Amino acid sequence: MITAIFPSGTAGRWGFGVVILIYLIVYNENGGPTTLIATILASICALFSAICKSSLQNIQIAYLRATQKFDFFCLFLALWLDILTLLTACGALARTLSTCLDAMTGGMARIYLLGRNSDENEPWPDVLGVSVVFLLTVMFMLGLENTRVFGILMVAGVIGITVIGIALSYIRGNLYEWQSDKIMPNGWLGLLSSAALSIFTFPTELPSNGGTYKKLIGFGIVVTVALTIAVSAGCLSTITEFSETKPFIAVPVLSILESQDFHKVEPAVACLLVLTCSGAFLELFPEMYSLIVKLTTSEYKILSRQIGYENGDSGSPVLAIFTGGSLCAMLAFACPLQNLIYILAASNLCAGICRAFFLLYSPYRPKYMANNTNEASLAYSRLDAPRPSSSRRSLWSFNKPKTITIPVAKSRRKKTKRDIELEREWLLLGEPQSPIPRVAVLDSPEAESSILTEPVVSDVDCIDREILTDTDSSTDIDAIVDEYRQKVKVSTAGMEMEKVIRIPTVSSWRLALFLVFLLVVATEISIFGLTNESPIFFASGAITVLIISIMMMFIPKYDHSQSAPSSVTCALAVLLQLILLYSTLKSSWPAILFWIGAGITLYTRCHTWCCLCLEQQRPQLLIPTVTSNMTSIRIPCPPRGSLIPSRISGHR
Repeated sequence: MITAIFPSGTAGRWGFGVVILIYLIVYNENGGPTTLIATILASICALFSAICKSSLQNIQIAYLRATQKFDFFCLFLALWLDILTLLTACGALARTLSTCLDAMTGGMARIYLLGRNSDENEPWPDVLGVSVVFLLTVMFMLGLENTRVFGILMVAGVIGITVIGIALSYIRGNLYEWQSDKIMPNGWLGLLSSAALSIFTFPTELPSNGGTYKKLIGFGIVVTVALTIAVSAGCLSTITEFSETKPFIAVPVLSILESQDFHKVEPAVACLLVLTCSGAFLELFPEMYSLIVKLTTSEYKILSRQIGYENGDSGSPVLAIFTGGSLCAMLAFACPLQNLIYILAASNLCAGICRAFFLLYSPYRPKYMANNTNEASLAYSRLDAPRPSSSRRSLWSFNKPKTITIPVAKSRRKKTKRDIELEREWLLLGEPQSPIPRVAVLDSPEAESSILTEPVVSDVDCIDREILTDTDSSTDIDAIVDEYRQKVKVSTAGMEMEKVIRIPTVSSWRLALFLVFLLVVATEISIFGLTNESPIFFASGAITVLIISIMMMFIPKYDHSQSAPSSVTCALAVLLQLILLYSTLKSSWPAILFWIGAGITLYTRCHTWCCLCLEQQRPQLLIPTVTSNMTSIRIPCPPRGSLIPSRISGHR
C-alpha cells in the first residue's frame, strides 16, 4: 500500500539517509547530539516542501509553457535541480559501494586495480565506483526492473545495520558527548547544516488525493523516518566522539566497528551495506532518468525527442539511461564524497525553493477570460474577399437579419459563378458539394417560397398540440410548473446568502508582488542575523515573514488544486529552505551555479532555436478567428493560375 501511495524512490531515499547520510553527519560533520536536535527542524522543513510539491501534481505544464514563461521556467528549474540531486545521490552510492567492496576483499581490490593502496579518506581515482555505475547502467539499458525483492533486501540491510548500532550502543555506549560543554561543537551553523544534509532522507511528496486516511498515512511515514533518524543518531552519539581534526571517512560504520574491536562483524556489515546501497541505487537511478525523459515530452520540449526513445525489445529509454549513467560516472570518478553530499543537500533545497516560490506568487495573478457567446455561428470567408453582408438592412435598425437552416432542393436555385467558386473551395476542404443551398436568408424570396412549400414544424408546436389534445393532464403540468418555480426561488435565495467569491485584480496582483518582495527582504534579514549571531535580527525577520504570509491570506487568489497550500505554508517553506541553503553553500556554490547556468542556457536555446527545429509543424489551411458574434474560418486565397479545373472532380 505504501508503494502505491508514494512515488518511486521514497524507500531508496530512506535507506540512503539512514545508513549513509546520518553516519557521515554524526562521524564527520557535527556529532550525534547536534544531528539528533536537527532532526526536528529537518522534519518540519521536509514536510512543508513535500506539501508544496504534492500540490503541483495536476498542474498543466503545457498551458504554463504557452502562456506564462516565467512560471514555466520556475518549474523547469526545480525539475532540473531534482536531476542534479539524484545524480549526486547515485554518485555517493557508487562511492560507498566501492569502499564496501574494497573492505570485503581486505583492501586488496584497489591494490589490484591501481597498483597501490589508497587511503580510505576519499580515494581518487575511484575506479570501482565507475565500474559499478557502468555495470548498472548497462543492466538498465538491457531492461532491468526494480522488483520487490530488491526492496525487501534493502529494508533488511537497513534494519540489520540499525540493530547492530543499537547493540553497540548498549554494550559499549556512554554519555560523554551529552555531558560535554559544547553539545553543538559548530554552533548554530552546524545545526543548520545537519538539518540540511538530512532532508533528503524524507519523502518528497505526500498523497494529496484520497481523503484523510492517505494523508494520515503520509504524515505517519514522515514521523517514522524522523524516528529512525533519531534512533540512529542517538545510538551513534553514545559510541562516537566528534573531533574537528579527524579526517573525513567515506564509510564510518567500518571505522566505528574497528575502534570498538568488532573486527569479525566488519564483513557482515559490509555485505549489508552492499545490499542497502544496491537497493537504493535501483530505486534512485530510474527516478533520475525518468526525469530526463520528462524533459523530452510535449509538455516541456526542452530536450530532443530522440533522447526519450524506448527500445522495442527492452522497453527502456536507452539514450536517457546512457546520459544519466555517464554523468553519474563522472561524479563518482572525480567528485569527493564530502562535496557530493553538500551538493546533494543544496540542489534539493534549491528545487524546493523554486516550487514554494512559484506557489507563493502565482495564485494572485489575475486571469483574463474571453467572453464566450452561446449564439456563435460558423462562417467561411476568403482572405481576398470581404465578409458577405445582408443586402437588405433597414435605415432605422442595425440588427442583422435572422438566418434559418432549411433543406432546399437543388433544382429550385440556380448556381452562380460565386457558388461554383465556393463549391471548389469546399471540395478542397473535403466538405459536401453544395454548401450554399443549405443556408437561406429569411428576407429572400427563394427562402419565402421554400418555407411556404416545405413548412417546418418545431418541437414546441408538437408539445402544444399534445397539451391541447390531452386536457386531463393540464392540471398535472401546472402543478409541476409551480413546484419548479418554488425550487428556483429557494435556490436563488440560497445563492444570495452565499459568500461572494473575490477574483484577483491588477491592484491585488501588485499588492501581492509587493508583499512577496517584503517577504524576501525579511528572509534576508533572518539570514543576516544567523551569520552575525544576532538573535534580534533573526527573530524580527522571521516574525515579519509570518505576518506578511498571514496578510497574503486575505488577498484574492486562485487555487491550483483542491489541496493547494496556504500562503503561510509556502512562506515558511521558503524561509526555512533559504536558511538551510545558506549553511550548505560554502562547499557547493560552484556546482550549483554551474548547473543552474547550464539549465538557463538549455532553456534559452530551446525556446529560441531548438524547438523550432524539433516540432516542424505543417502549415494549417484553416485559421480560426474568434469574433464577438461569429466564429469565422478564413481560407487563404491561392495564387492566380494555380487551380487546374481538370483536377477538380465534377467541374471542368
